Amino acid sequence: MSDKDLVKELKAEIVDLVKDRDDALDKIKSKESRMKQVLIKLEHSTQDVQTVGHKISDQNRQIADLRARLDTKDRLLGEALQKIKGIHEDSTEKTQPEEISTEDEE
Repeated sequence: MSDKDLVKELKAEIVDLVKDRDDALDKIKSKESRMKQVLIKLEHSTQDVQTVGHKISDQNRQIADLRARLDTKDRLLGEALQKIKGIHEDSTEKTQPEEISTEDEE
């Protein structure tokens, strides 16, 4: 082979290598861009999960508060019912002796 042929072949190889390098760089840039998009989506998903976690935590606190209120109201209603029963029982006991005494008077 002559020097001119070798130079032409070397130039052709250099052009092919440059083209391959540019293609590889384009692929790398494309993959890096996709990776960045995936990372951004992952960050958004993580933030969404954290937000939902905080909302669930707030709702759990509200549920606990409402349960405590309900238990307190149930307890207070039970106590009030016992007092009402006690008052009712006292009034019936007073009424019965009066009836007995009225019957004795007749």
